[in-house]
Amino acid sequence: MTLAEDVVNSIFQKGVNHGTIKVLNYVILALIASIGLSVVTGTANIHVYVLLGLSIGLLLSVNFFVGILVDADKSKEEKKAASSETKSGKTSRRRRSRKAE
Repeated sequence: MTLAEDVVNSIFQKGVNHGTIKVLNYVILALIASIGLSVVTGTANIHVYVLLGLSIGLLLSVNFFVGILVDADKSKEEKKAASSETKSGKTSRRRRSRKAE
């Protein structure tokens, strides 16, 4: 599946998936490259340097936030799996005690 297909398919899914984050990273990297080209050619002034710093900060903060969300989803799934295991264990114990009576 291509990157464009991933993005189009993500329209019909809940939340933001991997393909959308990948495209966002490419767009921000293109922004950083174009600003960097302005710096390298010598046509930049102080505003361009500030914009370059803000762009790098945007890239880092978006990826940091997405990482936190992924970790939170994983821990939520682990808690859900653990709670379903304990519930199934409690149910079987109740059935055993009722059968013994």
